[in-house]
Amino acid sequence: MATANTLPAEAGQAELTDEERAEQALVPVPAPEPVSTWALSPAAALLPIEIDVAVPMRSFRVRNLLALEPGQLLESQWSHGSDLPLAAGKVNLAWAEFEVVESTLAVRVTRLA
Repeated sequence: MATANTLPAEAGQAELTDEERAEQALVPVPAPEPVSTWALSPAAALLPIEIDVAVPMRSFRVRNLLALEPGQLLESQWSHGSDLPLAAGKVNLAWAEFEVVESTLAVRVTRLA
């Protein structure tokens, strides 16, 4: 049985497209179908959606929330550097990380679910 090994592109040579790879394959394969995009009506595209970023906190109570002061640090059970789930209701939409922009806490989307 023959196997195909891919060779690294030489300097100055462009990377092959999926169609070019399909043409050069030992066994012809069809080119991948283009991914269809959802067509939203302008009114649907403007609908607001509430998103949640949940951070698990160890034994955090309402009394802890009421006692918070500016600049206070809280310890979470989420490991440092790990992405957090970003969800709408119970549907996970993406993964994100916290970032401070000027003096505002923001969430940066790192990958889509």
